[in-house]
Amino acid sequence: MKRSLKLLTAGLCALGLTAAAAFGFLRYQNQRTQTILGLTAEQKLQDFDALCTLLDRNYPFWKEAEQAGLNRSELYQSAREEIARTDTDIAYFKEIGQFLGEFQGLGHLSVLDGSMYRLYLDTLDSGSSLLSDREQDSIAMIRSVLESPEVQHTYSLLDQSHTGFRSTIGLKAEYQSGAENSVPAAEPSGITSEILADGNAAYLKIDSFALTGYEASQAELENFFAEIRQVPNLIIDLRGNGGGSDRYWEDLLVRPNAARLLRSERWYLLNLTEETRAYLDTLGLTAQEISALPDNLQPAAEGFTHCVCGVTEFEPAPSPYPGKIWVLVDEGVYSASENFAAFCKNTGFATLVGEPTGGDGGIADPMLFALPESGLVVRFSVFYGLNADGSGNEAAGTQPDYLVPEGDDALASCLSLIG
Repeated sequence: MKRSLKLLTAGLCALGLTAAAAFGFLRYQNQRTQTILGLTAEQKLQDFDALCTLLDRNYPFWKEAEQAGLNRSELYQSAREEIARTDTDIAYFKEIGQFLGEFQGLGHLSVLDGSMYRLYLDTLDSGSSLLSDREQDSIAMIRSVLESPEVQHTYSLLDQSHTGFRSTIGLKAEYQSGAENSVPAAEPSGITSEILADGNAAYLKIDSFALTGYEASQAELENFFAEIRQVPNLIIDLRGNGGGSDRYWEDLLVRPNAARLLRSERWYLLNLTEETRAYLDTLGLTAQEISALPDNLQPAAEGFTHCVCGVTEFEPAPSPYPGKIWVLVDEGVYSASENFAAFCKNTGFATLVGEPTGGDGGIADPMLFALPESGLVVRFSVFYGLNADGSGNEAAGTQPDYLVPEGDDALASCLSLIG
C-alpha cells in the first residue's frame, strides 16, 4: 500500500511537473509571440509620455474632448498606470489604442494598426499618379513617417491583414501581411445612379471619396452627367460617406459642373509648434497671426496661437450640368465629404438636405507622428476648422439648408421640395 501510494505520489508529482512545464512553455510561446520589440517598462512609459507631449502641444480639440467628459490629467494618469502593468509589446500597443479610443475619433485621433498602416501605403501608391508635383511634396512628410526604418520594422512584425494588434509570429504566411506578389483587384466605383421614375430628378449615391476608386468613378460619372443633361434636378446622396480625398469631389463633381466662378474661403486655427511648422512648410501654407481672423471669428481663437486661411476656387466649366443640384447629408458625412458639403453651402453649388454633418473637414490630411520607442504611428488633425458663424466644424459640422425632421427620410424630403 505504501509502495502504491509512493508510486501514485510520484505519478502526481511527475504529472504536476509535466503540467507546469507545459504551462511554462505555452506562456513562453505566448510572450514570444506577443513581445515583438522587447520594449522595457521604462521604454513603454517614455513612449507614452512622448505621445502625451505631442497631444499637449499640437492637438486642437481639447475643448471638445473635455465637453465630452474627458479629464486630461485623469486620463493620462489612468492610462499610464495601465501601461506600467503591461507585460508584452502587443498588450502595450492595445493600451495605446484603448487610450486614444477614449477620444472616439475626435479630430481623426487614432493609432495605426497593421491593417491601417497597409491601407495608408496602398492609398499613397494608388493615388500618387493623380497628384501634381506640388501635391506630391505636400504628402512627403506623411510618406517619410510611414517609410522610416523604425516604423517599417515595427509594422513588419504586425499582422497587416487584421484590424487591431497582433503579431505575425506564429501566423501562417498567407495571413501575415497579404501576398506580396498578388495583383490587387480593381476597385469598384462605389457609385449607384439612376433616373427616377418621373424623370424629374436623377439620383447619384457615392459611398466614398477614396482615391482607390477614382479611375472607375471618373468614367462612370462622365457618362452619367452626359446622360442626365435634360433632367432638371440632380440629387447627390452623400449619407454615410466618411470621406477619402478632396481630389475626388474637386475633380469629378465640382470642376466639370461649375456653372460660374466658385470661391470658398475657410479659416483654421492651430498652435504653431516645431511639428506643425514643419507640416505647414510641406503644405506650402503660411501661418498668420490671430489678428488676421475676421472679427466674428475672433472669439473662437482663445487658446490658439495662429490661423490659416484656405481658399478653394473653380473657374466656370465649359459644359456644366444645367439643372439644380441637391446633396443629401447626415452625421456620417465626415472629413473630405464634409469639405464638399461645406463647399456646397458656402458657394451655393448645391443645396443641402438632411441632418447636420459629422464635421472635421480640414485643410490638410491628419499629421502622422512616429512614437520614439515603439515606432507606432499616431495620427490626428492639427487644424481646427471654423464654420462661417464661428462654430467649430468638428463639433457642429455643417448645417443643411433644409433640416429634415428626425425619423423622416432625406431623399423623400428632397423629392417633396422638388415637387
